Amino acid sequence: MHPIRLNHATGVPVFQQIVEQITFMIETGQLDDGDQLPSSRMLADNLHVNRNTVARAYGELGKQGLVSSQGRRGMVVRDSGRARERMAARESAHTVLAGAVARCLELGLPPEEIASLAYQQSLHAKRSEVQLAFVECNRERADALAADLSEAIEAPIRPLVLDEIAPPDVLASDLVVTTFYHLAEVRRAVRDLAPDAPPEVLGIVIGPHVRTLVRLSQIPRGERIGIYYTTEEQAHGIRQSLADTGFDKVDVITGPDDPQIARCAVVIVPSETPELGERIRGVAPLVEYGNVLDAGSIRAVSDLVDEVRERKGRLAA
Repeated sequence: MHPIRLNHATGVPVFQQIVEQITFMIETGQLDDGDQLPSSRMLADNLHVNRNTVARAYGELGKQGLVSSQGRRGMVVRDSGRARERMAARESAHTVLAGAVARCLELGLPPEEIASLAYQQSLHAKRSEVQLAFVECNRERADALAADLSEAIEAPIRPLVLDEIAPPDVLASDLVVTTFYHLAEVRRAVRDLAPDAPPEVLGIVIGPHVRTLVRLSQIPRGERIGIYYTTEEQAHGIRQSLADTGFDKVDVITGPDDPQIARCAVVIVPSETPELGERIRGVAPLVEYGNVLDAGSIRAVSDLVDEVRERKGRLAA
C-alpha cells in the first residue's frame, strides 16, 4: 500500500483523510480485491495517531463496502470494481455539471446561488433515493443475484451476506430483498438489528436457468447425482429442489477427494462459483446450476421500490 500522508493544517479530520486516501488507492487500482490493509495498530504507529482514529477510518470504509474483516487476516479490500465505477461516474458528473453551471451563469445567477440550488436539488434527490440491499448466505451468491436484480430494475443494490449483516447495513436500507428460502432468517435478523425502525423485507423467487433444466432432463432417472457447493446449507437446498423433481439419489460432495464422486453420473456445481467446478473437473461430468429471477418477483420489487421512492419523496418535500 502506498504511504498515507496526513496534513494537520487543512482542518479535515484525520480519520477522513485516511478514508479518502485509501478510497483513492482502491479507485485507481493501487489496491485490489483481497489486498490486506495494515492492522489499525500498525497504521496508527506509522502515522503517529491514536489507534481509535484508524479504527474509525476502517469502520467508515466498511460502511461504504470497500473493506471487510477477514478474521486473522484483518481488513481486506472488496468491491474495488464498484469503487472504480463510482470514480468513472464522478468524472461523468463533472461533465454534466459543467454544462449546467455554464447555462446558469448565462441566466445571470451568481456562483453562490448556483451552488445553493445544486445542493438543494441533490439533497432532495438523495432523500428520495431508495437504498436497497440483497441478502444471501454467501458472498458469491449475494453478488450474483444482487447484480442480476439491479440490472432488471435499473437501481443499485448492495449485496450482503446473512451471517455478516451489521446494524449499519440494516439502518442504511429502505428495502431488504432476499430469497424465500432465507426470508424468515433475514426478517428475524433485521428485527434484531433495527428493532425501532426495521426496513421492509421482501422475499423473491429464483429458479434454475433453462440451460440447467435442459442438462438435468438428460440425466436418466435412477442415476446418482452429486452436489458440490460452498456451504452445506446451499447444497441441501439444491438437493431438496432436485428431490421435488424426482431425483432421489443425491449426495452432497465435500471435495475432489470425496469417494462418493465415483458413484455419481454428474456433479452439480453453482454457476456463480466456477472455481468449485475447476477443483473436480476431469473427476466427474459437471452440470453448472445457474439461477434466474422470477419475472413476477422482479415486478414486485420494482413496484415496491416505486412506492418507497414516492413515500420518501413526499417526506423530503
